[in-house]
This record gives sequence, structure tokens and C-alpha cells, in this order.
Amino acid sequence: MAVSFSKKMGWVEYPSFNMATAKQWAPVNLFFCAMLFTGMTSLQHNSVPMVTIFKNITNIVVTAGDFYFFGSSVGGLVMAAFGIMLAGAVFAEE
Repeated sequence: MAVSFSKKMGWVEYPSFNMATAKQWAPVNLFFCAMLFTGMTSLQHNSVPMVTIFKNITNIVVTAGDFYFFGSSVGGLVMAAFGIMLAGAVFAEE
């Protein structure tokens, strides 16, 4: 309702509903729902801090893959943030 109200007020613009576009985006929505489900299910077997650690380490792995496969550069502050995340993961294990 808030989005529709914003569109009528002219605050946001977006195209009208299109079934072809909805069909194209359906797999993305299904994968997103599967990600939410598996994230909630993982809490049955892991504690919240462990799930947070896994999510942080996933960011590091994705950045490493981006560097390896696409040659993108990583800034010094990003590396510092990754170091802090890894240090937190190590200390959380103890």
C-alpha cells in the first residue's frame, strides 16, 4: 500500500505489472525464498553467532572469487574489514 501510495503521489516511478517480466524474475524469487528457508533451517543446527560467522566468511569467499575470476581490485579498507571479520570468527570459536 505504501509503494502504491508513493507512486500515486509521484514520489517513485516504476512500470506497471507485466506477466512476461514476472516470468523472467520467477527463478530469482524462488532462489531468494530458498535462501531464506535454508538460512532459517541452519539455525536448527548452529547458533546465531556461527551463522553470522559463516555469512561473513561467505563475503570473503565471494570477493576472492571476484578477484580470481574477474580480476577486480580490492581496497585496503576492504581488506582491513575482512581481517576484522576473520579475527571475530577466530575469537568466536573460543
